[in-house]
Amino acid sequence: MGLNLRKTYKLILYILVQFPLRRLKLFLRNLTDKDTPARKHQIDCLAQELQSLLSENCRIAKNFFDRRNYSMDLARVPPFMEKLLYRTTPILVVQPKNEQDIAKILTFCRKRKLSVFPRGSASFAFGGAIPTKNGIVVDCSPMMAVLEIDPEELSVRVQPGARWADVAARLDAYGLVPMTTPTSLFSTVAGWISTGGLGLNSYAYGSIFDSVLGVRVVLPDGTIEELDSQNTAIKNLFGTEGQFGILTEITLRVRPKPRYSGTCLLVFDTPNQSIDFLANLTKSEHKPSHVVFFDRESMIRENILFAEHSGLKESIAPEHDVALLHFETPDNEQKFISSLNGNKGQVGENSTASRYLWADRFFPLKAQRIGPGLLGAEVVVPGKKLLHYMSKVRKLARRFKVIPAIEVIVCRSEKTFAYLVLVSFSCDYTKSVHYALSLLLIQMMVRLAAKCGGYPYGIGIWNTPFIKNKYSRDNLNRLKADKKTLDQTEILNPYKFFKIKGRFFGIPSLFLHPNIFSVILAAAHFSSPLLGSFAALIRPKQQYRWNVPNKEDQGELLLSQSFQRCTSCGSCVSVCPAYHITHDELVTGRTKLRLSEALINGMELKKEEAHALFQCLHCGLCEEVCQTRLPLRECYLVLEDWIENRFGSPVETVQKFVQELDSRRDFILEVFGLIVPEWSPEEFVNKVPIIEKQGKENQR
Repeated sequence: MGLNLRKTYKLILYILVQFPLRRLKLFLRNLTDKDTPARKHQIDCLAQELQSLLSENCRIAKNFFDRRNYSMDLARVPPFMEKLLYRTTPILVVQPKNEQDIAKILTFCRKRKLSVFPRGSASFAFGGAIPTKNGIVVDCSPMMAVLEIDPEELSVRVQPGARWADVAARLDAYGLVPMTTPTSLFSTVAGWISTGGLGLNSYAYGSIFDSVLGVRVVLPDGTIEELDSQNTAIKNLFGTEGQFGILTEITLRVRPKPRYSGTCLLVFDTPNQSIDFLANLTKSEHKPSHVVFFDRESMIRENILFAEHSGLKESIAPEHDVALLHFETPDNEQKFISSLNGNKGQVGENSTASRYLWADRFFPLKAQRIGPGLLGAEVVVPGKKLLHYMSKVRKLARRFKVIPAIEVIVCRSEKTFAYLVLVSFSCDYTKSVHYALSLLLIQMMVRLAAKCGGYPYGIGIWNTPFIKNKYSRDNLNRLKADKKTLDQTEILNPYKFFKIKGRFFGIPSLFLHPNIFSVILAAAHFSSPLLGSFAALIRPKQQYRWNVPNKEDQGELLLSQSFQRCTSCGSCVSVCPAYHITHDELVTGRTKLRLSEALINGMELKKEEAHALFQCLHCGLCEEVCQTRLPLRECYLVLEDWIENRFGSPVETVQKFVQELDSRRDFILEVFGLIVPEWSPEEFVNKVPIIEKQGKENQR
């Protein structure tokens, strides 16, 4: 059929305008790591094929926001930096049911040359669980069972996604406790093994490495190995962030529960006194289980947070440098106190302060409530350089008009002691230029630690330039050789830890090459007076408390300020009844806040993604464990109104969820202490009724 003049004109116009425009749109979607039609087809095909290989009801996430949720951890990375370096949105997120599923996933991905990124609760901040080239995220967090407790052998066997809080609760029934735990009780056992393993009670009982009796692991080629603590290959799994395999079972050494818990708070007039005390303590025969140092700024924060929470004007903590010691026998405590005669440190008269600090030990990020954000460096520094490092950090921070808080956990590491230093300060990630300078300041603090003979606690992506500071040349070469042998195609957690290789021919990622990055940081340090002056000039006004907006007339402000203060620690995920039923993170507190951020920023959502958040009991368990005490239930109500107005009533989603609740009454009562009321699913059209915990009292 011939073309008339009008049709010919339209065809020419399409070729000249529409066709290039469509190509440009596809290019922009690729650039911003969003789904193109070809990629959506690939996702559907891969999901269908994987589903046929895995266990029944093995969850595979395909929707964009659901997958995008797995492209982040605790850190907030500026979007321009993220997109320049990596494709961080996975093609699929798979939640395996068992060890065989993980083996099949790795075999499947190896054949198709797809990268695999193991993930627990993602409660770390250095990119260890973040995809670097799309690929498939293996979310092991639903594999959370405590499989076996052996009181006679003093051991416990768990799945990789078991949370430390759950492990401790199960052990408590047998009069047992873990040897040591992280300060984040809701991180996973496998996650802590993969990222370091120094924490609470590490002064007496060492790192997590000293607690592990054996593991089962799926290697990159899909084979399964069982390793005991005497096998040299097991060492490769500690602190290497999933480079050598995916843990499927861990057997831990445990100990009888102490019958005594005593705390002692020592107050010091100068930093020199406090650091001298720590040095002398490690040379003594005293036996505290845990030793931690807090500087004056940390104590000021404690008093601000305590006053806001309690409404009292009195301070809870002395605003000095302090050392907190915990003892598990009265004899050890009394011997230590008796030895203090003539010591420059003095026991604080207010024992309430020491008990308060010990009771709040599982909330290390609570200062983010002051907000609107918190940035920190985690480094290990030699004891003889500790005072020097702290002095250098404070001097550098002053140039940026920043007052950092410093905490030091003293840990036994093999036959010596390690000093885990946590430096943190307030920031506002919505102020992009100032936030970028704050991130640079963090890396400069890590560089200072390296100059003092220390190293970053975790590597991930952002600390890869410092890996040579953590490992000796021989150890690093051995690790690289073992990696090459086990994972020849580099499918497991690639382009991080050992080396950085990013997008656009790797050109943007060159700045993270150790040789180049060291020059950049040296130049930044040399220019720090100028950089600091500029950062101070554009620094947002410092906040000292959070005036919580009213949900009735300030709903959007409440949501935006809440997601800024969310630490993304995952505590709410672990205690959420809806998550334990659905294994869908869209029902949890941190992801609901991320979803509200996405809505405010104009991100497109699918109806089923938006409606998923209505699968909520509004029980408030998430609020009880929230580090920053966010008003989560009020946020949910605001968000639900938004979703319903925009996407319609979630009748079908709610009715299916209510039916599931009906069938899981005993589970919900036994695990969470929640009594599901008698109801007929037809009675509730678009909302799940609020279920309160029986006798619930907010403990924080």
